[in-house]
Amino acid sequence: MPVDLPPDEVDAFRRGDAPAPMLDLIGLMACHAVGAARSLGVFDALAAGPSTTDELAAAVGADPTGLDQLLGVLRTTGYVRRHEGRHANTPATAAWLCSGSPTDYGRILGLWQAIVEERWAGLAGAVRSGTPAGGFYDWLAGRPDLSAAFHDLQRGLAEWLADEVVSLVPMPEGAKGLLDLGGGHGAYAAAFCRAHPGLSGTIVDGAVTDGSDGSLTWRAGDLLTADLPGEQDVTVLFNVLHGFAARDAAELVARAAGTLRAGGLLVVLESMPEPLGTAADLAFAAGFSLNLWHTQGGALHPLETIRGWLAAAGCAPGPWTELTRSPSHALVIATT
Repeated sequence: MPVDLPPDEVDAFRRGDAPAPMLDLIGLMACHAVGAARSLGVFDALAAGPSTTDELAAAVGADPTGLDQLLGVLRTTGYVRRHEGRHANTPATAAWLCSGSPTDYGRILGLWQAIVEERWAGLAGAVRSGTPAGGFYDWLAGRPDLSAAFHDLQRGLAEWLADEVVSLVPMPEGAKGLLDLGGGHGAYAAAFCRAHPGLSGTIVDGAVTDGSDGSLTWRAGDLLTADLPGEQDVTVLFNVLHGFAARDAAELVARAAGTLRAGGLLVVLESMPEPLGTAADLAFAAGFSLNLWHTQGGALHPLETIRGWLAAAGCAPGPWTELTRSPSHALVIATT
C-alpha cells in the first residue's frame, strides 16, 4: 500500500528533492511483509479483534520480537494500525487481505510477486535484444499453487464481468451455437447459455481436456492450429488476444471470423493499453503489458489495431464499449 505522504513530501519527491525510487523500495519491502503476514495468519487473527503483540504472537505461533518488527512495516505502510498498544487491521486490509474478504487480493499479490521476481529476471537483456524470455505457461505448470491462483483469478474476473458482457451482446435471433476461443473456465459461455435458452457453447482452449457439461462442450486445442467448428452464430475472444504477438493475434482474429455463418457476430473483450480509470489502473496496465511481452511475447494491443484486424478479416466492427464494472476493459462487436 502506498505510504500516506503529506503534501510537502509529495512535492519534494516530484521535484526530485527526495529520491523517488525510495518509494519503490518501500513498496518492495511492504510486498514481502504482507506475504509473510499472510503466511503467519496475522490478518485473519486480527480480524477477530485488536491484539497486543504478545497476544497476536501466541495466536499465530510467532516470536514476539520478530513479529513486532514485521508489524512495524505493516503499520507504516498502512496495513495495520496501533492504538493503546493493540494492533488492528485497517479497513483496506479487512476488505482485501483477510481470507474471509469478498475478494482475497492476497493471492493475486502473491502470484504477481512470484511472476515479477522469478520471470522478470533478464528483462534488460530481453529489451536490449528484442527477444522476450517467454515460457510463462511452462513455468506456471510447474507451480501448482500459483497455477491455481492464476486460474482462480481468470475465473473470478470472468464471473465478475459476465453479466455485463452478456447484456451488451445482441444475440442473433434463433442463435444455437456459440464458440468461445480461449475461455477454458467456461464462465462466459455458461453465462450466455443461461441468458439464452437453446444456446449451446463450445470452448476451445489449450489448457482443457475434452468433455461436456449440459449445454457446454470443451475441446482441447491450440487456438492457432486446431480445427475449429464452423457456422457459429457467435464467436468470442475474451481476454485472449493480449497473450499473442501482433502477427499471431491478427491471425487468430481471422481464424475466429472464419468460424462464423453469414450474419454471425465476432465479439472481442480486451484490456485497454490506456484505461480510463485511475492513475493506478494506468500504471498497472503498463506493467501488465510489459509482463505479457516479456513472459508470453504478447502485449495490450491498441484498440484501433484490433478493429483493423477485424476489418481485415472481413468483419464490420462497431465502436468499442467500455465496461462499467472494469474501467480497464472494453468490448467490440463485429458482424460478418
